[in-house]
Amino acid sequence: MTGRPTASAGTTRWRYQAVDAQGAMTRGEVDAATVEAAVDLLRRRALWVIELEPTGATAALTATGATATGATATGATAAGGASSTASAVGTPASLLDRLVRRTTDGNESLAMLTRSVATLLEAGVPLERALAFAASGETDPRWQRIFGGLREAVTRGESLSEAAARVEELPRAYAPLLAAAEASGSMADTVARLADDLEQEGRLRSRVRAALVYPTLLAIASTVGTLVILVVVVPRFADLIAGAGGTVPASTRMLIGLSALLSRFGWLLVAAFVVAGTAGRQSLQDAARRRRWHAARLHWPLVGRFEREHAAANYLGTLAMALESGVPLLRAMSLARGTVGNDDLAERLSRAEVIVRDGGSVAQALAGSLTPLATRLLEAGEQGGALAPLARRAATTASDQVQRVITSAVALIEPVMILGFGGVVGFVALALLQAIYGINASSF
Repeated sequence: MTGRPTASAGTTRWRYQAVDAQGAMTRGEVDAATVEAAVDLLRRRALWVIELEPTGATAALTATGATATGATATGATAAGGASSTASAVGTPASLLDRLVRRTTDGNESLAMLTRSVATLLEAGVPLERALAFAASGETDPRWQRIFGGLREAVTRGESLSEAAARVEELPRAYAPLLAAAEASGSMADTVARLADDLEQEGRLRSRVRAALVYPTLLAIASTVGTLVILVVVVPRFADLIAGAGGTVPASTRMLIGLSALLSRFGWLLVAAFVVAGTAGRQSLQDAARRRRWHAARLHWPLVGRFEREHAAANYLGTLAMALESGVPLLRAMSLARGTVGNDDLAERLSRAEVIVRDGGSVAQALAGSLTPLATRLLEAGEQGGALAPLARRAATTASDQVQRVITSAVALIEPVMILGFGGVVGFVALALLQAIYGINASSF
């Protein structure tokens, strides 16, 4: 066969390999007169072509009209040094552009880019080119810059995990998981799992945002209502009380004093909060002070439970992924420790690695650092020779617990805010009514 089919040649059946909007690979056949018509038909189905060839042919055709020379063409390689620029057939660059264009949120963009890179790696695209496609996509300029920097680092000979570790915008688990992939040689599978985790986290974040819509609106309304009462209503009422004379109740004096404080020095209070917040963040730059702060946070009601469960989910998920990829146990524990954001817990996990290195049990070493249920599952995994699957089960359980904690917290926020705002309104009404009764009593 030479050249490409044209409309005059009649309809041709094309065999394709493509990716849908969710990053899932799909294969099939389609009838079209030309290669452009086949690509256009697939795009109308929300599919982006990686490989396209006429059935029975030995070479894939591109929209540039390249002749079949017996070379096998895919979205990853081009025999004989074919150009790496995007073609109308829908090269991986076009695929990535289309996928990224559908996202607006930064974290969703990262999940989509990670999924796209994983898809390209599974298709045989070299890592450097996959990162280049990510950097060239029409997405948030922040991610273009980040993935462009990762590609340049890989081109210089650096490992992808080392380059990712220097990027603050990436999630904490990103670099350790890439390091696990490099250690096991399963980059495509690990990046795909990383994309799964990011997408699951994105779904959880979406549910949390949806659950917080009403409490947030309630908080805004309560704050605005309280400020209007204290800054606008109470000062005018205070003028009326002063003109009427008489004894003012203690509650009314307290309310008028608070109103005067907010009216005259409200900006100072805002400035004080800003300065205090900035000073607190600066003080946490010290490692010892930050660790003490993290340790204290673990004992807070609800917050401490959430932090423990979230750390356990990240740690165990990374540990399971590393073990499943063939990474040695101590190396897997070290990589998993890098996903824990609490410095106090990370220090405990570091001591656990020493215990395991000296021949101790993983479950016993991690007791006190992880949740009791996670520890029991790891103990069962050690005894049954299935540490990785049980670690994965423990990670799933911890992730479910995180969702339950968040749901419980959201359920508590609404009544607490309603009671708080109701208490403020009740106090204001009581103070004003006492003042009115006092004025009426003194007039007789």
